[in-house]
Amino acid sequence: MVAKRNEGPGHRSAFDQGETAASWYAYRRRAWVWLGVGCGLTGAGLALVALGSVAPFLEDLAVYPLLLGVTAVVVALGALAIASAMRRTLRSGTWTACLASAPPPGLWSPRLVLRTPGGMREWVVVAVCVQQRFPLAVPPPSGVMWWCGDPDRGGVVAHPNAPALLWVRAVRMPGLARRDLRRAAAAGRPGRGVSAQPKGSPPAPLGVVTRVRRRAVLRWGVAVCALVFAFGAYGLGEVDGSSKRIDLTVIGEHSDGSCTVRWEDPWTGEKHVGPFRCDQDRDPLLGLRDSGFVVSSGPHRGELYSAEEGAPGRARADALMVAGGVGGAACLLVGCVRRYQLAV
Repeated sequence: MVAKRNEGPGHRSAFDQGETAASWYAYRRRAWVWLGVGCGLTGAGLALVALGSVAPFLEDLAVYPLLLGVTAVVVALGALAIASAMRRTLRSGTWTACLASAPPPGLWSPRLVLRTPGGMREWVVVAVCVQQRFPLAVPPPSGVMWWCGDPDRGGVVAHPNAPALLWVRAVRMPGLARRDLRRAAAAGRPGRGVSAQPKGSPPAPLGVVTRVRRRAVLRWGVAVCALVFAFGAYGLGEVDGSSKRIDLTVIGEHSDGSCTVRWEDPWTGEKHVGPFRCDQDRDPLLGLRDSGFVVSSGPHRGELYSAEEGAPGRARADALMVAGGVGGAACLLVGCVRRYQLAV
């Protein structure tokens, strides 16, 4: 059964009523802010990784902004996906005032039992939000909440004339839904009723709302993350494929474990002298001999490094691959969950 918006005079979509549009724009604006914060933290973490060649301790600190940044990006992308679903639902339907009750909270998101005016239908939904928005799923003292959507899939709920919107989805576990319905019936709501519908919104038929073309927020997220991962993989290939093992002559050792070595450029034959992190456990029979690697191309051409230190730029390439892989997987996961929620 498909329910479309009534286009008659005086009938407006839920999006055009009261403060709904302003509330939706505020929700989307917060999501974009968090996306910017997440990208900024991720960029700061990558910058610390890049500076790790100058100050190694910065590379150890990079994990914190990277972790926080990736988390913020995932949450923000999920919020943008929810904002898109909210707008489709609110533009395609009207507000309906329903009786609401909250079953005892479980370990996860709060649930709501909604009942249409006259008790024609009763269903259970679960909030899709972060913990800070859980109070929006608590019915007001009147026991009336506004609803727009399809009970079999999900929709938007809000307190009457309140500025905050909450996205909910239908509970997919029949046993849990039946238990919540039994509890709501046992508790009862004596004396409560829906005295009036939201202004300009006659009770809407409960069905699937008209679909609108989806925005490609998650697709762009996957594309960007794939590009970041590709840059990291390319950098890793350049780092691993552009080094050559060479023999070193130790000409000075220092108390901090570093030493000064002399080596010959394997391509030009030039002699070089520079610092090196010698292997403190090398065989005494080697005497003043050691071995290392020299970068043959790229911005780090000619730099000397040991096997323990790793090639210059490798940590940066690894960080790009991790950020791209985790971000892309998160976008795909959000997309799959969203498609499942919108499946008919």
